[in-house]
Amino acid sequence: MTRPSDITIEVVDDDNDLRNTLVMVLRAQGFKVRAHHSGPAYLSAERSNGLRLMLLDVRMPFMSGLKLHAEIRRSGDLLPVIFMSGENLPHEVRDDPEPDAVAFLWKPFRTQQLLQAIELAVQSYKT
Repeated sequence: MTRPSDITIEVVDDDNDLRNTLVMVLRAQGFKVRAHHSGPAYLSAERSNGLRLMLLDVRMPFMSGLKLHAEIRRSGDLLPVIFMSGENLPHEVRDDPEPDAVAFLWKPFRTQQLLQAIELAVQSYKT
């Protein structure tokens, strides 16, 4: 059985308040969390080992979440991705060349919705 402490969640969001809140909530649930304020910040960080998944904001300056997702996939990294947004239209995610996101969360979302999406991401490792 996978425990939260076995999973690293990469949070990529340009909103400082939301990013910090997600870190606090996820750590309280027992997850390891790494926070990144942008796509380039994530790409320049050392890759973590073990079970990983990503919470990825769709709209960010400099590099959108969709572009970061495409870059991650081009590099061969298949970590499960949960998209999040408070502004975009659903077709933007469908326009991603590799729409393999585990879930899509509309901001604001409830902790229970977040945990359910994370469970789906963890299950994707088992299939």
